[in-house]
Amino acid sequence: MSMEIGRVVYFFDQKKILSAVCLENKENKLHLLSEENREMTLNPSRIAYLSKDVLDPRLLRDSLVTQLRTFGDRQKKLMEGFTIRELWELVVGEGRDFSLRELTELVFRAPVSGDQEMALLRALFADHLYFKQKGEVFEARDPEKVEQISLQLAREADQERELEEAGAWLKGVWAGHPDPAFSGREKVLPLLKSLTLFGAESPEISRGKALLQRAGIEFPTAPFELLVRLGEWDEDENLFLHRYQISKDFPPKVLEEADQILAETAKGIPRYPEDRDLTDLSIITIDSETTRDIDDALSIEKIAEGDYRVGIHITDVATFLEGHEEIFREAKARAISVYLPDQRIPMIPSVLSEGICSLMAGEKRRALSFLVRVDEEGWVHEYEIVPSVIQVKRRLSYDGVDQLLEEGDEELTNLQKISEKLLRRREERGAIFIPRPERVVRVSREKEIAIYKRDRESLAQKLVSEFMILANFLTAQFLKTKGAAAIYRGQMEPREKVQPIQKFDPLQAYRLRRILNRVEISTQPMRHSGLGVEAYLTLTSPIRRFYDLLTEQQVLAVLRGGSVWEQPQLEEIMTLVGPTLSKVGTVQESTERYWVIRYLEKRVGQTTIGVILDRFSNRYLIHLNEYLLEIDMPAVSGRDFVPGDQILVRVERANARSGILKVTPV
Repeated sequence: MSMEIGRVVYFFDQKKILSAVCLENKENKLHLLSEENREMTLNPSRIAYLSKDVLDPRLLRDSLVTQLRTFGDRQKKLMEGFTIRELWELVVGEGRDFSLRELTELVFRAPVSGDQEMALLRALFADHLYFKQKGEVFEARDPEKVEQISLQLAREADQERELEEAGAWLKGVWAGHPDPAFSGREKVLPLLKSLTLFGAESPEISRGKALLQRAGIEFPTAPFELLVRLGEWDEDENLFLHRYQISKDFPPKVLEEADQILAETAKGIPRYPEDRDLTDLSIITIDSETTRDIDDALSIEKIAEGDYRVGIHITDVATFLEGHEEIFREAKARAISVYLPDQRIPMIPSVLSEGICSLMAGEKRRALSFLVRVDEEGWVHEYEIVPSVIQVKRRLSYDGVDQLLEEGDEELTNLQKISEKLLRRREERGAIFIPRPERVVRVSREKEIAIYKRDRESLAQKLVSEFMILANFLTAQFLKTKGAAAIYRGQMEPREKVQPIQKFDPLQAYRLRRILNRVEISTQPMRHSGLGVEAYLTLTSPIRRFYDLLTEQQVLAVLRGGSVWEQPQLEEIMTLVGPTLSKVGTVQESTERYWVIRYLEKRVGQTTIGVILDRFSNRYLIHLNEYLLEIDMPAVSGRDFVPGDQILVRVERANARSGILKVTPV
């Protein structure tokens, strides 16, 4: 485009029309001075209107800018007293497009001036509701389209107003002066939560960033801090629970059914003709001191010299839930109880799990009892599974059992000796035993964090574990023999030969995990190489695990001649429950790691012992012995380690909310 120097032009700049004077025309580019006193280079295609006005380029710059602004003021004044809607009403329905000159002549008397054309163009640009520009002509929109756009513009205006108000409110919150009367709070909170939980992946990311920008607050750390300042969340709020939508609260219908069960059992627990009265047995429970939902118990009777009848008693949750579909449906949705350092979220309402379904000492309770005849060498000769009514005589802790074993308690000693032989029998069948202490993290209401190790290889721990494995194995055998469908657990043989481990060693345990195959879930019975049994499933925690509850239902249905679950039904349940179990596992692991790092936040600069597990190109995988935690450690120039090296490391940085834990070798 050839343009004389000094010609006045108009161009679109974002949401404005600006005037400018041409200072230079070179190589198809226009060098302009705008009314905003900016020099710029512009492609001729961006020119919206070529004026007939020409200014003297030799004038002072300020004088040129003043004249350009005068043109704009004059044009804006020309449209006073006339609206684009009035123009639209004159031409709508004529069925053709109009040039800018034609529309200008309808507003002003002919002949029209350039200022008048520009005045109308500015008005059309400011109010684009009624006309649609198509190149150099304008189309009058249909009334229906105008109404549609009008509603959309109104919505956008409302959103803009809400955004402005919410931004001002958050600005006050950030400054420590929240307005308690702000009416848009309930709209802003979900937005902040979405930004906190999903960050850049949030479906509300654009609106969220715009809101924070209005408030003058930076993304991404601010949304969580705002929720804390508003008292909506705690500074240690478990975001994993929110992210994976794990609710602490039960739906009202579930709680109503729980109350119904309590009312039904207020005068006594229900009895069935098949029930065996085992209240005369000396039954004991062994759990941690803090356990409130007790689901298993043991008893032992000496039948003859070297011959015993061991009772493994599992709380009968299934019978209580008969006819209560809401609780069962909720248990299936939850899949498992969630145990976290600072809280627990039960699978079924705690009024049941810690009440009528818990094997409390001195109280009669329903149970599913395994009566197993076993000799002192750990050989099982026969067994029967019976619905029963029991009464626990002694409630013991693991530490208490270890102490009583030292003192020679007869019942416990006999149980312990048999459990050792049961383990020996499994080892002979290829069971793999990985000694590993358990990390226990506890957080008090005052946010005091305690971390300690619990010996999972104590006599009491191994005693209980062995009899639970036996009950689960016998259940698998029972359902398989009866031809009833079940959800089995299995594990293929290791990919390499496994050497026995007698004492926990981080490197050995790490390498062993890498050659063991994953546990599989199936409706087909299969060998579980890790446990050394030909078929296996889980039944012993029906309070806490949905699969166990389902298995208990199946066993009772077979014993009572009731309706059993069919294989297709169980496979459908597995597709629903499996992902939930995986999700809960992630939440539990992530939450515990959070609290360990939180604990270490106050120990930055301190040292601890670590063991090198693996080396990579620029990092090591290290096991922190004191915290039973595996983390990455950056490689350090001049320091080289090999797997198995025990080293002293310093905690350099710890931030639980960001999941950051950095250590360096001393």
